[in-house]
Amino acid sequence: MKRSFEFPGTGLDLEALVARQRDMAGLGLPGDPQAGGRGSSERIGPAAAAWAVGVHPPNQLVGRHEDRAALRQILQGAARLVTLTGPSGTGKTRLAQAVVGDVRAGFRDGAWPVELAALSEPSQLAATVTVACRAVFDNSFRTPDNLHDGLRDRELLLVLDNCEHVADGVADLLTSLLSYCRGLRVLTTSRQPLQIYGERLYPVRPLPLAPSLRAPLAELAASPAIALFVQRARAVAPDFALTDDNVGDVAEICRLVDGLPLAIELAATKLRLFGPPALLARLRDGIDILRLELTDVPLRQQSMRAAIHWGYQLLTQEERDLLIRLGVFAGEFSTAAMVAVVPAAQARGEELLESLLDKGMLSSSVGADGEPRFCQLHTMRAFCVERLRTAADEREVRDRHAEYVLRLVADAGRDLRSGRLTAYVRRLRSDLGDARAAYRHLCARGDADAALTLATGMWRFMFSQGHWSEGLQMLEETLRDGAVGRLNAEAFHAAGVLAMALGKYASAEVYQRRAIAAFHELGEVAGEAAALNCQGNLARVRGDLAEARRLCEQSLSLWQAVEAPRAAALVLIDLAMISMRRGDMSEIDEAISFALPLMDDDGDDWNARCVRALAGLMAFRRGDQQKAERICRSVAAEAVEMDAHPGTPFALEALGLVLAGRRRPPTDQSAVRLFAAAGSIRAETQSYACAEILTYVDRALQHLRQRLGTVAFENACIAGKTLPLPALLDEDAGLVAQPTWTHDTARTENGDVFHGTSLTAREREVVVLVANGLTNRQIANRLSIAEWTATNHVRHVMRKLAMPSRVHVAQWVTQRHLSQ
Repeated sequence: MKRSFEFPGTGLDLEALVARQRDMAGLGLPGDPQAGGRGSSERIGPAAAAWAVGVHPPNQLVGRHEDRAALRQILQGAARLVTLTGPSGTGKTRLAQAVVGDVRAGFRDGAWPVELAALSEPSQLAATVTVACRAVFDNSFRTPDNLHDGLRDRELLLVLDNCEHVADGVADLLTSLLSYCRGLRVLTTSRQPLQIYGERLYPVRPLPLAPSLRAPLAELAASPAIALFVQRARAVAPDFALTDDNVGDVAEICRLVDGLPLAIELAATKLRLFGPPALLARLRDGIDILRLELTDVPLRQQSMRAAIHWGYQLLTQEERDLLIRLGVFAGEFSTAAMVAVVPAAQARGEELLESLLDKGMLSSSVGADGEPRFCQLHTMRAFCVERLRTAADEREVRDRHAEYVLRLVADAGRDLRSGRLTAYVRRLRSDLGDARAAYRHLCARGDADAALTLATGMWRFMFSQGHWSEGLQMLEETLRDGAVGRLNAEAFHAAGVLAMALGKYASAEVYQRRAIAAFHELGEVAGEAAALNCQGNLARVRGDLAEARRLCEQSLSLWQAVEAPRAAALVLIDLAMISMRRGDMSEIDEAISFALPLMDDDGDDWNARCVRALAGLMAFRRGDQQKAERICRSVAAEAVEMDAHPGTPFALEALGLVLAGRRRPPTDQSAVRLFAAAGSIRAETQSYACAEILTYVDRALQHLRQRLGTVAFENACIAGKTLPLPALLDEDAGLVAQPTWTHDTARTENGDVFHGTSLTAREREVVVLVANGLTNRQIANRLSIAEWTATNHVRHVMRKLAMPSRVHVAQWVTQRHLSQ
């Protein structure tokens, strides 16, 4: 006998409710415009009926706790109309479902959804809402004319889902309903605002991505985007586990799909066919892989292409044309950039831009200069780029884009020539993707001179950000042997610097020799002096100190000849470093004294900060600890604040050396954390390292490990690699003397240290191992468990102790131990 499940409080079983909801089919409503041949309307099935009475989908809603709390407060407050807005795939419907379950009990007549995706005409709205209400209430909703009277005395939350394609009709209907029905409140989901007076907008944003791969695996696993990916991945591949080896690929997958829940779920299902690296490679080829056929999901939600196309069809032709051409931008762009690249936007560009923002086709942020910046999500841009390839004016659009980027790089060069390297770096950082795209286009059209101009204008940025291989490749692809001009001379010099950074010393020497000869032939004294100085530094790195001094002294004389004291001061610093390699420290103080007054440090010059850091180290060498720390702490704080500062690792290392000189446990821990942070930044960015300073750092680390002991030393390293940089400059941030933990002491101290906690015996073992600085993999090996099990134990421990990271867990147990 077939059982019928009755929903509590409704007097209806599932079959009866579905039957009533299916009365909507009798309205003859057309299907989804993206249904791809489904033909009939998207009928109200068991899933929609279950939502109507408070039964939610089986999958847990991930990463929306704050949104749910905020919406509960809004709907229980004064707002009578709330619209959830956002682009395709952000999970507006799922969030609305969760909120309905949260607040239903607060409405006498409940909270009831009406799905509008199948409608094609606003005239069908009243009938659709009436039928949905009739399925729940009684026969007083026989005709659309009775809708207002039927709702007048109700205390009800009406949920209208997918309003964007009939937004005008929804606006008209709700304007009258809200005026007539005092107890009615409405929650809508739409890709654009309804533009009704009193409407409260609530943007539903993509799930937060992992802030940095420097964080421990457990923290990465808890980030909403990755957590959703893992949840859905394990639904199709139960053995899938997030590990240190694949978390980088998973994080990049989530980034490429913009943290959109729909796209993350579609991507995760492909783990049946591909591992994370292969899936990432397929995603870089386009969005076609983001699809999955499901019987209970509308076709527009079965692929990202269909979801995007659903919203794209709702745009006007002018909006579509602009949106497609904006796909030429690889990253953020300004209004001025839009007008420069899309001249057709000059007349109504701002109006169209605002409309695209309202409809969720673009997002906005505030740039480093305080001006608005706009961008497309990666998935949207992939869609637009496909259409741009078939547009008649694609070549023209890409040509204008390349010309715009060339002007942008030339403008940034003026900051560089004025000594404002940080301003130069910040300006180009947000436009790096566009510079890469423009370079590829210039090469494809055979314009080698323009491509070389762009590569040469970018090389200092590429050097400062650690993009050495890419910068060198761009130069080598467009450099021409035998050419002399000013551009080629600068390109040879740039290639030499980047090759040296990569350890390609033979190539670097060849490039710098060509640069010296070309600058000399052109009579460019400053260029020749710069190339000679680089050649001298190359000789210093290779250990030929006599040749290094000869070349740097030749560079110094040229700088003096053209009366460039600031550049000459920096060469004096290099000469002093050569003497330091020989063990002679006498020149460094004199060089610093000469250089500091010439730096004109305006807060935007990393060369000046590096000289000041050296001055701090020399003060430390002379025994003036207080002055040394004051100088180095100031430099480090400025470097951290100006996050584009390419000398940040050196600034942190200088402060670390000074703090290590105090020889006290708290400052020793601070020094280790600073060294670890500097090393982590270098590993990520390949930023320039001064070999002479690194020698002192390595020596200091050996002494610090001996003084602190392995446990405290390793915990400090973990903190340096995971905590925010500003926290590392706080003298008192989490610095405690830490004991050495062993299995024997853990057995005798567990009862006291863990008193009052709900940790299991195994979790207590895990805490002890975390305090010893072991990674998840090492914990798994020590306890003979799977790595994913160890990761889960660490995550549960952090949740139970309300600790944000494993560093805090280690410090917590240490402090508990010390307090006893």
